[in-house]
Amino acid sequence: MSTAEVEILEQGYAALNRGDLSVVRGLLHPEIEWHEPAPSLEAGTHRGRESFERFLSGWLESFEDFRVEPQQIVERGDRLIVVVRQTGRGRVSGVQVDATLAHIWTVDGGLAIRWEAIPDPNRALAE
Repeated sequence: MSTAEVEILEQGYAALNRGDLSVVRGLLHPEIEWHEPAPSLEAGTHRGRESFERFLSGWLESFEDFRVEPQQIVERGDRLIVVVRQTGRGRVSGVQVDATLAHIWTVDGGLAIRWEAIPDPNRALAE
């Protein structure tokens, strides 16, 4: 991993927080493999930039003031483990969300080729 890849990742989170999915889309490999944990409606393994973009759009539409703030980035071989704090308020329910989890990214040639969400950031950092 390089400092450039960390910077690209940070740019992606900043774009997501602005709601600018065109920037995020440009950072994803067309065949990105992505994994969402249960109990999410999207739980499981998925493939493709378009499906990942639909997933992100769904999150942005479901919440008011949705933010994903990187708290810590750890390089581990070809992966970047990002401990993030996700906050927002359910657009329909009004329920406030404030969760810390880990996103594990694999970046190759400046594009994300794999993403996985891990509910327990300590477990992700220990692996």
